[in-house]
Amino acid sequence: METEGKTCIKVNRVEGSKGNYALEFKGSLNGKSIPGPSVRLTLLPDPNKPVRLSVDFDRNAKFSAGGKFPVFSVTVFSEDGSPMTAFKPADLSMLLWEGPPSMRPTTVTELKYRKPVEDEWKDCYEFREEEIPTRVGEYTVEFSLQTNKKEDHLWSQISVNVVANEPVKLEPDCQQQTPVVFYCTEMANRILVENMTFKITDQFGNLAGQNLNGTVSISIKCPEEERSRILPLFDGKTKTISVKLIEGSALINSLAIMENSPGENGSRYILHFKPEVTNAPTSLSPFELPFHFYNDTENQQKKVELMKKKDELNEAIKERDKLFDSIHKQKDLLKNNVKDSTKKEVSLRNELNERGIRTEHPLSITDSKRCLEQKTSELESIEKTPRRIFSIHRNFSGPDILEMVGELAFVADDDIARVISWQLQGDMDCIITTTTEAAQKHYEDTRGNEQIMALDSMFVYQEDRPLPHISNRQELFKPSGNPTFARKHLIYRDKQLGCDRNNLIKVFKNLLGDTILMDDLISATNYRKALVEKRIQCSTILTRTGERVSAKGKFGGSQNRAPPIDKLKVFGAPLPDNYEELKEQIDVLNRYCAAVQEKEKVEKDLKDHSPKWVDEMLQAKTQKDAMTKELEEINRQLASVPVRAGKRASGNSEESPGIASKRQRRRSMDQPGSFSEMS
Repeated sequence: METEGKTCIKVNRVEGSKGNYALEFKGSLNGKSIPGPSVRLTLLPDPNKPVRLSVDFDRNAKFSAGGKFPVFSVTVFSEDGSPMTAFKPADLSMLLWEGPPSMRPTTVTELKYRKPVEDEWKDCYEFREEEIPTRVGEYTVEFSLQTNKKEDHLWSQISVNVVANEPVKLEPDCQQQTPVVFYCTEMANRILVENMTFKITDQFGNLAGQNLNGTVSISIKCPEEERSRILPLFDGKTKTISVKLIEGSALINSLAIMENSPGENGSRYILHFKPEVTNAPTSLSPFELPFHFYNDTENQQKKVELMKKKDELNEAIKERDKLFDSIHKQKDLLKNNVKDSTKKEVSLRNELNERGIRTEHPLSITDSKRCLEQKTSELESIEKTPRRIFSIHRNFSGPDILEMVGELAFVADDDIARVISWQLQGDMDCIITTTTEAAQKHYEDTRGNEQIMALDSMFVYQEDRPLPHISNRQELFKPSGNPTFARKHLIYRDKQLGCDRNNLIKVFKNLLGDTILMDDLISATNYRKALVEKRIQCSTILTRTGERVSAKGKFGGSQNRAPPIDKLKVFGAPLPDNYEELKEQIDVLNRYCAAVQEKEKVEKDLKDHSPKWVDEMLQAKTQKDAMTKELEEINRQLASVPVRAGKRASGNSEESPGIASKRQRRRSMDQPGSFSEMS
């Protein structure tokens, strides 16, 4: 506070929702509160500030696994409630993850907006032909608008339930190993499958037959690429077995071949599971499970162990391949993150160069923050520097009220501000309304105690006329004193006030007309004399030194000399030219710092994970090579097992199973190359 008891309080920025507000000023002296004035404010909506996303799509659409999402039409609305397009389409994204909105994972699928089709609305952005995930469950679709300004980040989330596609096949609920059965009487060596559940699924393995009932017909056949031969029979000497299919599910407790079943030693057969249902929307593919049949009882246990070991090795090799694929995907993801962050850093660095912050090479986070602190300090210094302000404050508000005349513009030069403010001294506190109705209402509300002027009652020439000494773009004489129209020195505050610039131009054309501004009184009087000699009308002339030559030619005396500036209600001074540039630089620097931090983070992640991946892949490759070598040895041993020539007798053979078994064993002992010999 000054010694005279005065203080200057600056409110440079006010943010909030649109509406009417009041700024209340209170003081204190010796611990006692002193009430102060109240200034009413009207916050107008910003047509370029996004505040809401609206997503329109077919809400009756079915989200079938592996299908296509319906068209999502996204509209961005501004503060004034109208659709807006003042942002880059690339800032609009569609994000997808499995789970509810509250359980967003660190990595999500991101889909960018595509180019619009010809008949697409200009203010509507469509996401088309996007693929639905192949696994059923709850998913969240988020539409996000992320502009360069952090406060403009908007999102809209939709929960969708992905359901199974059309039923197409029958398959077991878990992976099955290749069964091996034998010509024998022990049940344990004749079982094909045990406790196996079959389900009707779509092409992606999702349960899809909950409304389907019928049977599963099970039979045995030879592989299609092999010759026909005697087929084994199921327990009970049957060729087929039927199992009930209820709500798309069938359970097989135990399935075995008959005792001493027919079949060819060492042969491979196929178990054929065929679903038979009524009213199926599509034809259902059967499930087939290969199995091996042997009647060499001497080597059967060794064969089973080898086959089991082979299946285990194949599964282990698949797991190593999955690990390789997973590491490659993680590596590609981090590399893409590094690539994207580097691209963003380069883009923002180029923007810094465009804003006057020259840098050829990437800045470290330390240098970036140091530069940001320097620019912020410069901005704060400007904001703290005292500057000329319009000193009148009134309590009024309303959608059709602009401001007082003195609030509608800035004037940069002190001398010019002094003389123009003096010329308009009787109008500086006049309130401007957009309509005569609003002016009449305000007149009644204030009981006629305030000056009011309505825009729709002003008549001004729209075109800009040249200075009077110029005709047909040619100067009639060469004047001194730099004549210009006074209104050209006004800096209109249309952006701060959220109003139409043309309305402000209209106000000052009405108030100042063609008033001329010149350097000094001598130049002004000589200029008027030259115009009169050429029979040209001359408007009022103001001078930078504070003099006035009226339109009638009168000058001199206290009536035509402006008082000191501190005695006037004067136009405020604008912030320096570099103020807005500094704000833009600070905005870009904030985004650049965030981009550099993100770039350093993803580069560190890639660097930290790379040695770990190398070790894991090297270890997995060593294990896979050993497994592959072991698998080759097992295949060699399996191939070396002798297979009896000829076929076993069919199930209606007249020989008893016991005699046949003895003959088989006798032949087996006569043949070389048994497992006992190899071991």
